[in-house]
Amino acid sequence: MSVAGKFASNTSGNVAIIFALAATAIFSVVGLGVDFQRAVSAETDIQNALDATTLAAAKALHDPKNSNADIQKEAKAVFRANIGMANVNLVCPDPTLSVDRQSGRIAANITCALPTTIAGLFSLEKMDVSRSSTSAIRISNLDLAMMLDVSGSMSGSKIRDLKTASKDAIDILITPYSGDRVRIGFNTYSTAVNIGDYAKEVKGSAYDKKSPLRHCVTERDGIAKFDDDAPGTGKYLQETMISTDGKVMSCPKSSIEPLTSNATKLKNEISKLNANGWTAGHLGVAWAWYLISPDWEKIWPAASKPLGYDEVDTIKAVILMTDGEFNTYYESGQGDSDRQAEKLCDNMKREGVIVYSVAFQAPKAGKKILQTCATDKDHFYEARNGQQLRDAYAEIASQLTNLRIAS
Repeated sequence: MSVAGKFASNTSGNVAIIFALAATAIFSVVGLGVDFQRAVSAETDIQNALDATTLAAAKALHDPKNSNADIQKEAKAVFRANIGMANVNLVCPDPTLSVDRQSGRIAANITCALPTTIAGLFSLEKMDVSRSSTSAIRISNLDLAMMLDVSGSMSGSKIRDLKTASKDAIDILITPYSGDRVRIGFNTYSTAVNIGDYAKEVKGSAYDKKSPLRHCVTERDGIAKFDDDAPGTGKYLQETMISTDGKVMSCPKSSIEPLTSNATKLKNEISKLNANGWTAGHLGVAWAWYLISPDWEKIWPAASKPLGYDEVDTIKAVILMTDGEFNTYYESGQGDSDRQAEKLCDNMKREGVIVYSVAFQAPKAGKKILQTCATDKDHFYEARNGQQLRDAYAEIASQLTNLRIAS
């Protein structure tokens, strides 16, 4: 056989050549498969980060202090934080954000590059992964009542600090975007509660228009003593002149303020607060509850009509505050002020009311009842000075804002 013929008939190296060609194809497929799975995982990471971004931006949108530039900055920071923790291999620009202030919707999209691994050996150095997200905020209604201590121990710097702290909370909660969805009311209390123009409906036959204390009430007894039932036969508020330990009932100068979305009105009335008298704290608790109770809808003006406990997307909350111990009460058969406050708080919480409480330089007994009344330990605040009081009210307002604005 010729040399040429022998060379042509020699097949000893064919397997190696075929295997080399097949291996290249196999490795290519495997490499693409691995990187495809990495891309699928990256899609999930990008989507999660982008969803968190649009949600945070939508929340920021509802703060009137935030410009579009502020919202973009917030969105960038949230995306970077989330994508960095989820997938360090991705190379992403800043997401493109669309802000619709009228509808409260935020849209975002992004295309990230995922460097390949095995597929890079075959000139496929990166894979583009694109995702988009839209968030629209569901905004709940809020009926909030603030119980403000105006007893004598609150005089001087304390009452000034309380005015500032409560006004700060109002400004956080009532914004140009909140409309009528946020309404705040307040009641002041000391030895008694001044109910102003609502005295006749609330006191029934006990109302005497000639009495200098006709606008003042103490606790009620009977079947509704620890409930939020509307005033009526057997459920009217009392006017007891002497407390169990001989204190003479006196009226705070400031009256109650039913629910309103008018921040200016609320702050103007709070500016007028004066401190005087003893601390009938259970009266403050009761009247905070009455202000947001749907059972009292016929007592308050139409615009202040409380929403129902089971109203969809509605939050009911109160902020209870004192600087002292509850030391004044009138109906001895119902327990002291602490005991009556505890029963009122328990019943209020059973209706789904969120109870925050703030002890402002309060003694042990004052802190104890506020801790008992609070929804839980995370809803109780202790403030040792004016700045801490402001911080507490601001934190509560921020928590309520976060509860209201959900994805």
